[in-house]
Amino acid sequence: MRQSRQKLRGTTLLSAPLFVLGIMGCSFALALGLWAVWNQGQLGPSFWLPLLLTSALGLGGFIAAGGCFLLISDTEVCDVVGWITVQRIERSEIQTARVRPGPWRWFELELQDGSVRTMLGASPTQYPSRLLAGADDQDIANLELILGEE
Repeated sequence: MRQSRQKLRGTTLLSAPLFVLGIMGCSFALALGLWAVWNQGQLGPSFWLPLLLTSALGLGGFIAAGGCFLLISDTEVCDVVGWITVQRIERSEIQTARVRPGPWRWFELELQDGSVRTMLGASPTQYPSRLLAGADDQDIANLELILGEE
């Protein structure tokens, strides 16, 4: 039997700085490339090293930002940041779940032992949609998905 998996979240508090790092690195590499067009005679190691480093930094930031999500499977909920699993919680251990209000949609999971684990949700760019009439329904749908309810 194949396990179903669903990603729940886009840009988060942790992926936003990684995305900005990607933009900054690629922008600096682009500026260096444009400078090289007019200064082709001065392209020594002092040009190529910063170009390669900033390009790698920018692309790395974009790749790491794309790897920030909440992965919900049939048996567990995983908090993934930069393609690395930070938290892994068995769904059978979750007693209740709630969404804290505010621009960052934080999912608070209360476990059977009474401890509370926080997982990040949507970013401020999605906050205006959370002010609309259907925002509570979306939060409830997300919580039901986490808890495994139909």
